[in-house]
Amino acid sequence: MKKMLTVLLGAALLFGTTVLAKGQQEYVVGTNADYPPFEYLENGKITGFDPELMEEIAKRADIKISWLDTNFDGLIPALQSKRVDIVIAGMTNTEQRRKAVNFSEDYLVSPITFLTQETNGIASMDEIKGKKYGVQLGTTQEIAANKIEGAKVVSYTSAAAAVLDLKTQKVDGVLVDKSVANNFVEKNSGIKILGELPGDSKAIAVSKGNEELLEKINAALMSMKEDGTLDQLRAKYKL
Repeated sequence: MKKMLTVLLGAALLFGTTVLAKGQQEYVVGTNADYPPFEYLENGKITGFDPELMEEIAKRADIKISWLDTNFDGLIPALQSKRVDIVIAGMTNTEQRRKAVNFSEDYLVSPITFLTQETNGIASMDEIKGKKYGVQLGTTQEIAANKIEGAKVVSYTSAAAAVLDLKTQKVDGVLVDKSVANNFVEKNSGIKILGELPGDSKAIAVSKGNEELLEKINAALMSMKEDGTLDQLRAKYKL
């Protein structure tokens, strides 16, 4: 019996959702903790707007969660392979992604923002054609950059790596969410915000067929919108 229990627990850990004592379930939440203020590591702990939002959702939905930090472009494959049950990572709800996963109600709209150097001579959004841009792999910013006429796009596993290359003049600009751009400008001298493109809607992703979990997430999100908790979190992180 003991051997059988060990095997069952091992299988549950392998495929995302973990079966806990007394019939409870623990859902594995995937994120990419390298995108402040959405999610980042602080003293080894995943924190930021999205983690706080997800922890409050879990509390209201009466579910237990644990976290998995991985590259952004690996999050949807992780959902599809059941390594994780939920993804929250400043992820945009796009038509292409909806073919692979289901999304919650939107919780935020964030413009795509252009960062550039203060001294490279690029003065306005009228001058963005034909430039070299750094973007995070698998993001809607990557898609937006590839639509710019004559642009050369360099994809990175993290936005921070793209900004580092911006500071050393290896790229002309970097595309990120507005709040992320503000964070980088605040903490890095010599870079500035050039301008914006229309906003993207952020949502929480779950695997196909997990409608019960999605309903719980949406109900919790709705209650947070109605009682002002979501607005308070956005204000805290300047979103």
